[in-house]
Amino acid sequence: MAPYQCKSGCASISLLQPKVVEFLLTKFEAPRGAADVWVDIADVDVLMKNWTAERFNVDVREADDLLARRWCLPQRQPRDTAGPQAASPPTTRDGASAVPPRRNTTMAYRYLHRAVSHFYQRVGNKAVSAFSAFVNDQADIGTLRRARGTQTKYEVVFDSQEANMLLMHNAFMTELVYRDGLIRALRVVFSVLGVVGRFSEPGGGVAGNNDVISCLTAHVALVTMKIRSHLKRRAASQSDDEGAVETSPGLNAGHRSEWVEELSVVRNLFVAQGSRSSNGLRLVDGADPHRDNPSYRKPLVSASAEPLPPVSPGVGSPSVAAAPAVGNGVMQTHMAGDSKRVAGRRDIEEPSDDEAQGPEERADVAAAHAAVAHAMEGVYEELD
Repeated sequence: MAPYQCKSGCASISLLQPKVVEFLLTKFEAPRGAADVWVDIADVDVLMKNWTAERFNVDVREADDLLARRWCLPQRQPRDTAGPQAASPPTTRDGASAVPPRRNTTMAYRYLHRAVSHFYQRVGNKAVSAFSAFVNDQADIGTLRRARGTQTKYEVVFDSQEANMLLMHNAFMTELVYRDGLIRALRVVFSVLGVVGRFSEPGGGVAGNNDVISCLTAHVALVTMKIRSHLKRRAASQSDDEGAVETSPGLNAGHRSEWVEELSVVRNLFVAQGSRSSNGLRLVDGADPHRDNPSYRKPLVSASAEPLPPVSPGVGSPSVAAAPAVGNGVMQTHMAGDSKRVAGRRDIEEPSDDEAQGPEERADVAAAHAAVAHAMEGVYEELD
C-alpha cells in the first residue's frame, strides 16, 4: 500500500531526523550569511519534503502530505499532573468514553521539528553553562549548587539581583570580565559542535587561549540571546530555592524571533570594532551591511558565471563569435565544442560555412544558424 502505512515508512521518517541535524550543523559551520546560523523552519521544511520525495519516489506535493500525516513515531508522554483524584473523562449515553483513545502516533512534521528545537536548545544550554561558570570563577557572581536530579553535576545559579545587574546596559556583553565569559561561551559552543577549528585564528586570545574566536555577528547574537533569555528568567524569579533552579536554561525559550531582535543589539554594540580583532573576538562580517539581516545569504559564485575568453578572429562561426557570454554551463559546453572542432581538423560529416558553395547554400546556412541561435536563446531563458 502507501508508504506511510508500513513500518518501513516510519523507519524512513526516523532516518530523516539526523539528516535535519546534519543540515543545521552544515549551515552553522559554513554559513553564507545570518540566515544559515539560525535556519528558518521554512528552509528546513523544504529539505524534509525533498528528502521524503526522493525516499518514497513521489513528487513534492505528495511528500508534503506524507509529512503532514500521523506516523508511529516516538513521542513524549503527557505528564500526569492531576493525580489519583482526577475527574473521570466524560462519557456518552451508553457509558462509552466520549474522549477518543490516544493513538501512539505523531505528525511527522512535529516530530522532525523537534530536532531543530533541540539543536538550538543544546547550543543555548552549553552557552549559558559556560558563561555562568566563567563569571562565577572570575567575578564571584552566582552560587554553585548541585543540579537537581544528580549527585555529581553542579551548576551556577544567579539570584534576581545578580541577573538584573548583568542585564543592566548589556553589562554581560560590554564589561570586560563578562565579555571574556561571552568569548568562553562561544568557544565552548563551537567545541561541542566539533567546529572550533573553523572559528579560531591565531592572535591575542583571552581566558587562557592564544586563539581568537572569528565568527559572524549572527553567531554572537545566538549566544548572547540565549544568555539574555536565561538572565531574564532568573531576574523574574522570586525564589532562590534549589528546587526552583532550572535544569535546562534553553528549554522552550529563546526562539528565533528573539534572535532576530538580538542581531540589531549586537550590531550596535560592536559597530566600532568593525571586522578587526579585539579582546579575543573578531567579527568577520563586522563591516558587512547585511550582518544583521536574518534572511540574508551571500549568492553562490559559480565558476560557470565567469566571462568566457574572447574568441580569436576567424575562429568559429560568426553567430557563435558574436554571441554574448552566458553564465550557463550548457552554453559554455556548446561553445567550447565548436571552438575545438574548428581549431582542430574539420568535421567531415558537418561542412563549415566556407565549404558551402553558391549563394543559395550560404543563405541556407545563415538561416540555419539563426534558427539554432533562436532556439538556444529560448532554452536558456527557460532555464534561468
